[in-house]
Amino acid sequence: MGLVLIFLLNASLFSLGGIGEDLGVFKTPFLESSQRAAVEFVLRPEFNVLNEGSDFRSIFWTNPFDFNLTVPFGRGFIFSVGNSERYSQAFDVYLEEEDLGLHVLGKGGISEIYANVNNDFKVGQIALRASYLFGHPWEIWEYSISNYYLTDTFSYTYRGKIFGAGLRVAFVSVAYEGLGSVTTETVTIDTTIDLPDRLSIGVNPPLFGGKLGMMYEHSFWHRNTGQNYSSPHRFKIGFEKQRIGVQYFYNPWYLEDVTEHGINFSWAIPVRNVGSAKFNISCALRSRGDLREFIIIPELQFTLREIFALRK
Repeated sequence: MGLVLIFLLNASLFSLGGIGEDLGVFKTPFLESSQRAAVEFVLRPEFNVLNEGSDFRSIFWTNPFDFNLTVPFGRGFIFSVGNSERYSQAFDVYLEEEDLGLHVLGKGGISEIYANVNNDFKVGQIALRASYLFGHPWEIWEYSISNYYLTDTFSYTYRGKIFGAGLRVAFVSVAYEGLGSVTTETVTIDTTIDLPDRLSIGVNPPLFGGKLGMMYEHSFWHRNTGQNYSSPHRFKIGFEKQRIGVQYFYNPWYLEDVTEHGINFSWAIPVRNVGSAKFNISCALRSRGDLREFIIIPELQFTLREIFALRK
């Protein structure tokens, strides 16, 4: 019972104080070098099975399309703009005990509109990134006590910003994200919190005709957040060769005692004279105490490259 009540009071046990799951982990501002402009679309449905003791519940939702436009210009410069979901806040929770019934439904989260500028030099790359954060999530709480029913609806508006920068030399990269904050606007009050800073260190040396990928990441909160969030250490390791890749990652969350272990598989398919298609599937297990959540995310990424760029 205690775990279920915590789950409800935090809007979702697997969330960040109501803001939602941080989907920015393991992401850096570096762009793929190319001499042609490209448009990228990503579709990412999500399947969840939640288990507490012997009680199972499944959830399905589809995240919005991610869009990215990349344009090379000047000598080694690459400019990119796009959108993505930064914090996910979808949940669907039921609780029944004797005559009391409670259903909590929430959708939304925080989206991100970003702009990237990268510069490739002979032995590496410099990257800068700025993002505007926004969102309009809502929650519906339905209560039932015997034959009495009550429904409350809550809506929020999120507005914020965050910045990132990175340096890559040969197969070693360092990226930092900071100066982020989000303001939550309601009918009666506005609240601003500082988002955590994040340091990422990556190593991608060639190995056996492919590429080994390792990344360490540390997120840490500012003292003035007023919340008991942890500052986790994460890591992932993977190998990619000839369009096929596999990764393992360990992702402890900001909430105390919430951990996530997962595996990613990817398969890239070139589309001649057009671009490429890439299929990713991610399987992960999240846990906190007796509560377990198994998640499967199939992702389809389609890239269209500038088909007239090679014409003379």
